[in-house]
Amino acid sequence: MIVLFGNKAYFDILGYMVTTCPGCKTTSVMTVEQQRKKLTVYFIPTFDFSRRQYMYCGHCHERFEIDKSLQSTVKARLLSKKQMENLMLKLEMENPRYECANCESGVEAGMHFCPQCGNCLD
Repeated sequence: MIVLFGNKAYFDILGYMVTTCPGCKTTSVMTVEQQRKKLTVYFIPTFDFSRRQYMYCGHCHERFEIDKSLQSTVKARLLSKKQMENLMLKLEMENPRYECANCESGVEAGMHFCPQCGNCLD
């Protein structure tokens, strides 16, 4: 009789936080995830045998493991999806961006010419 063993990784999103990415050094929204590895018998998940937490950068698409000593600090700083959406809306209202009518690229408030195509914005 042949018994098939294996493992499978599952990722659960724990929350979000704004911080500087250790890889690309940009300040952006990082997704905090928990990876659970499960033992499988005949491709059926049975029980967890490993849990790790990671931060995922949406800018450079890298995943960084969170040290166990920092997990409680990270947990205290987590924002829910709704809180993150509200924060992004607030930032958009405080710093509105405009689009060039010619090339549709984003331009800052107060600019008179588009930096991409040179179109007059007034």
